[in-house]
Amino acid sequence: MTHYLELVWERPINQGTTVREVFEVLYGHRRMAYTTIMNTMTRLAKKHLLLVEKKDAAYVYYPVLKEQEFIDSFVGRILENLFVDFFGATRAGIEALPDQEGIAYAHARLDEIMRRRASEEEA
Repeated sequence: MTHYLELVWERPINQGTTVREVFEVLYGHRRMAYTTIMNTMTRLAKKHLLLVEKKDAAYVYYPVLKEQEFIDSFVGRILENLFVDFFGATRAGIEALPDQEGIAYAHARLDEIMRRRASEEEA
């Protein structure tokens, strides 16, 4: 999935990407069938990760989120699930990260999660 998104993010935002363009890149690496790539991009659009627009005879896909926005959202969901289900282990795991930047990023995300959850509980 991430290979597909990475290929879409590599293109200029307003240009979009076709299944054919993704196929041409991936086929050289993995010999994937065109229909597999088409079905995967369709599923990514159904999951609201890609926007799709019909142009002439082709479907053109655009990213819904910029790469960093996607990463922040994805990491946030994972951290929230870990935080809710395994609070102590999550904190310990964060403290064990090898770089201070990673620790600071994880703490900031957890602080956001705690603030959001507290405001949701008040509402």
